[in-house]
Amino acid sequence: MPLLKSRVPFTPQNPYRVVRPQTSKIIFLSCEGSVTEEEYFSLISDIYSGIKSKIQFISVAEDAVFTAPKCRTQEQVRMLSKVRPKHLIERIDQFKTEKDDIYQFEEYPEDEFWILTDVDQNWSNQVIDPQNAKTYKDEWNDAIAACEEKGYRYAVSNPFFEIWLLLHHDQPSEEDKSFAVSDSHSYEKTSHFRTRLLELGAPLKDKKHINSSNYNDEKIKTAVHRAEELHVDKTDLCPKYFATTVYLLLKKIFEMLPEEILVKGVGR
Repeated sequence: MPLLKSRVPFTPQNPYRVVRPQTSKIIFLSCEGSVTEEEYFSLISDIYSGIKSKIQFISVAEDAVFTAPKCRTQEQVRMLSKVRPKHLIERIDQFKTEKDDIYQFEEYPEDEFWILTDVDQNWSNQVIDPQNAKTYKDEWNDAIAACEEKGYRYAVSNPFFEIWLLLHHDQPSEEDKSFAVSDSHSYEKTSHFRTRLLELGAPLKDKKHINSSNYNDEKIKTAVHRAEELHVDKTDLCPKYFATTVYLLLKKIFEMLPEEILVKGVGR
């Protein structure tokens, strides 16, 4: 996982923006998954090396992630369980407060903050906050409204992030699409997409770790194309059908690629 790096001002003696001086934008990611999603975007920053310092993770639970399960404290277990959309937003808020002296956010309004989240059970009517009589769906709606208010962006996968990985390797089948959460179909826990990836020769090790050899520029562009085709209503960023808007984040990342990489066709 890339270490967080301070943003160094541009000076003739310290040309921080040599590669692409027209932007100092950084994309900050707050991910529901503390392993798969972060491994994927670490891979992205390796494949497109010109933006390696332009993608940063907001991982308030980083110590917990790298602690063996049996050795985790109660507080670490609690932190790892806080992965609902509202928690991802809280991570960003906390990060911006604690790291402002490093990243000088007010001086860089072009920065983007994204949450990556799955639909899964987040649209259910099960009560999750009895004290305030809020369901998962209520909390989801509040989180999306908070993103809009704060200017945070969101990439949503229905039902899971694994469908984004699947699109690198295959077109979705009708069976794949049947797992989408909608008004008429509730969330169901399944290993279907991990099985699909296994059958396609791109398995997730221990159900969550990505093998970098299974991904490259061509496959990433294929996934973007397929995801864009699946996203029928571009105005709906929380599709109630089989789709993922992670491709929108990839397009934003492509915009930051240095010109010499774009000339070679990478990211187009």
